[in-house]
Amino acid sequence: MKKSLLALAVSALAAASIASTASATTVYDKDGTSMGIYGRVQSVYYSEHHGTDKTEGSIDTSARMGFDLRTPLTSGIDVFALAEWEAANGNGKNDEADGFDARYLWVGFDFGQFGQVKIGKFEEAIKYAIGPTDHWEDAGCTGLAGNDDRSESVIMYQWSGYGVDAYISYAMARDNEHLDGAYYIGENVDRDWSASAALGYTSPDVLFGPIGVRVGYLAGELNQDNSVFDRTKGTVTGTNVVYSGGNTYSEYDSYDQWAVSAFWGTLAQGPYMAVAYQCRTFDINDYTYNTTNGVWDKTTGDYDVSGLEFTVAYTFQNGLRLATGYEMQTIEFDGDEDSDVDAVTVPILALWKVNPNFDVWAECRLDAGTDDDDNGGKNFDAEAGTYYSENVFSFGARYNF
Repeated sequence: MKKSLLALAVSALAAASIASTASATTVYDKDGTSMGIYGRVQSVYYSEHHGTDKTEGSIDTSARMGFDLRTPLTSGIDVFALAEWEAANGNGKNDEADGFDARYLWVGFDFGQFGQVKIGKFEEAIKYAIGPTDHWEDAGCTGLAGNDDRSESVIMYQWSGYGVDAYISYAMARDNEHLDGAYYIGENVDRDWSASAALGYTSPDVLFGPIGVRVGYLAGELNQDNSVFDRTKGTVTGTNVVYSGGNTYSEYDSYDQWAVSAFWGTLAQGPYMAVAYQCRTFDINDYTYNTTNGVWDKTTGDYDVSGLEFTVAYTFQNGLRLATGYEMQTIEFDGDEDSDVDAVTVPILALWKVNPNFDVWAECRLDAGTDDDDNGGKNFDAEAGTYYSENVFSFGARYNF
């Protein structure tokens, strides 16, 4: 299987070099049936502490490859599909385990003016609402929850018209799914279901570009059926469980999120400004074994992962983009304001699109007041498993096909 995928990748590179374009290269198009191939290969130097696994500076070389497919089904209805893989050490594996990991997979139906339905692995509708500030290479998204939540078993309906975009999605039960902000169980959960909706409007150009506003909401339930507490052994098993010893443990129950954003301009050329705010709340069940009557006492609580982001950028005619911003995330604990912790960062990016196929960039993320042990004993990085209190930088080069 790996050899077959490698052969496809080589074919994709060959087709891309012939077409010499950064967008998807159409390798077949006849009678409405088409296949496009796209991807990228990049090498990036990261300073130490640029990620939870980067205690020293290092160079990561990674690749992506995707296939974009479409064919008519009946009059007015097309079928489409997309498959995209992450390859090489960009997928977080060591050299011996290098291979292809599916990043996006979907198949769908396009009903023209009546919208689209797609099914597969991708972000839920809430991603549309937080998207305007998510344009950095690696240093952004401090304040966002949901930007990395590519879920499997998702069904989404999308409609666009008159400047309006509407999304509705539903994700079915799935184990070991990534969920931004579920820090105390490693951000991997067993999900029962989740549902999301988002709505936005983009105006015609006003001075230097369009003005857009977006809102979104998401709600989900997590699985409690796999949690087993053995009081005699002092152990708890279950993906959604937090256990620190003794006769008590906690379990993630459900979550919800709302988000709002606005932008002015485009990143293609000229000025661009965007702002986003989101709040994701996790409901927690706390269990304590009552030694008097031999039953479990249950209490409930929650904590919020909220974030604010503001960004400004300018793209010159020669392809050079300069960008900066302000990003803040807060973990707020129910009924315990003294324990709230903040991460505050400033990203800075200089990216030059030398031609449609080749980019180079320099980027940094500066600490602007993240709570650490010197700030009243609070430490955001210890809570979330991050390095936001560190100043980090990177340099990269990328070939797009």
